[in-house]
Amino acid sequence: MVLTKKVGFLQQATDTAGQILRLFDEDRRRVEGLGRKAGSAQRLLDRLRRHPITTIATAAGQLDLTAPTVRSAVQSLEDLGIVREITGKQRDRIYLYDQYVRILDQGAEPLPG
Repeated sequence: MVLTKKVGFLQQATDTAGQILRLFDEDRRRVEGLGRKAGSAQRLLDRLRRHPITTIATAAGQLDLTAPTVRSAVQSLEDLGIVREITGKQRDRIYLYDQYVRILDQGAEPLPG
């Protein structure tokens, strides 16, 4: 029974990793289609892979970009359906790499002992 659970967990982990890799590849391709906006949007997307929740100020500081540049990149990613704003506020908004977090949440349960 324990072995069956571990095998199931490993299969789930493998499936999740595959979904994430496909998502990253699809989103990278979509961002490449943005033309001149693609560079900063790709940098932001790369950061979101490591930190799927962010703010404009945090991303600007970590990417060494201006807030307006990051805001434009976020807008591009929002338009593509890659990120979404989760606070509903006008200021200090928080953005989520939505599909990535959804994949990570699928079937989430404690690790087998």
